[in-house]
Amino acid sequence: MFRARSHSLPATVEAEIISRLFNALPQIGFVTVCFVAGTALIASETGDAWTWAIFCVAVVTSLARIAGVLAYRRLAPKPMTLEQARRWERAYSLPALAFTIGIALLTVRVFAAEWTNGEILAVGLTMALTAGSCARTLRYWLCATLSTIALSVLIAMLLLSGDPVRIGLAGLFALYLLSIYESSRHIVGQVEALLIAERELDAAARRDPLTGLANRRAFDEALAEAAMGGDFALLLLDLDGFKAVNDRLGHAAGDELLRQVAARLSSMLRAGDTLVRLGGDEFAAILPAANAVAAKAIADRAVALVGLPYAVLGAPAIVGISIGVEVVETEGAVDGQRIKEAADRALYAAKAAGKGQAVLARAA
Repeated sequence: MFRARSHSLPATVEAEIISRLFNALPQIGFVTVCFVAGTALIASETGDAWTWAIFCVAVVTSLARIAGVLAYRRLAPKPMTLEQARRWERAYSLPALAFTIGIALLTVRVFAAEWTNGEILAVGLTMALTAGSCARTLRYWLCATLSTIALSVLIAMLLLSGDPVRIGLAGLFALYLLSIYESSRHIVGQVEALLIAERELDAAARRDPLTGLANRRAFDEALAEAAMGGDFALLLLDLDGFKAVNDRLGHAAGDELLRQVAARLSSMLRAGDTLVRLGGDEFAAILPAANAVAAKAIADRAVALVGLPYAVLGAPAIVGISIGVEVVETEGAVDGQRIKEAADRALYAAKAAGKGQAVLARAA
């Protein structure tokens, strides 16, 4: 019943769902005001020490819940890792559980003392808490736990009264609890599916369907990020002789050749490097923290690796590759378009010099 529904979710989706716990400040504020004010009224009316103690619990847990939401808005990193998100989830859950236990304690006290006004307050708070949790708490385990605590205590107190009408109400509240479980499962499942679909569409929009590499849109974003500061190298790569292979063996063979080239290039890059198919037989690579020596060595290795023979749909094929390299060595921001133009000039220089080689922009 209380199992985590997000055990197989992508980390970014689970982190996003956890972050949405902190979007319910108005609802939290409403139920906390009702809990604190209502308990204060009952305690003032009865002078009961236990109710005043519950009032203190209401104040402390309410402040803790509100402070937690405000702290998240100020301090939570964006984007968050899953580990960070789960720490924030624990920080949210503990005050919420304590708050719910406070409502359960109030329920026990007012029903045991047979205070009608207090019973009305306890029922109202329980309904407000459980309905709000179902609608806004997108972690099934947390919604189910809070609802079970609040409603189970209310149901138990109604059953203990011995009154037939109240026993009937206890049955209705039990059915309501089951509906909370089902509704929460449905809402959480719908939100999870929507977020997964959004991310799949977003990933597809940045992915080349033929090779599986990042596409031009992803390249523009990665280059803009790299240009914000720090050392990096940009490689623009263009196949030599691809058109001849495509014309001789057909488009299916050409597509297969592009996939094999992409696989070879991917195999030689470092972790953290970004390889992109810009379109046709054009590729690009962004190499963070690469100086001129490292970038030239990687480019030369790419020339050698891509130039090895291929077997494409049972037929032999040979292509080469020309590469233009621009290296950025600065701590400040640079113009990404100018870096791309410099690498493009170096690529044309490599073509003009006989193809099948890598040329640094400064030497072009």
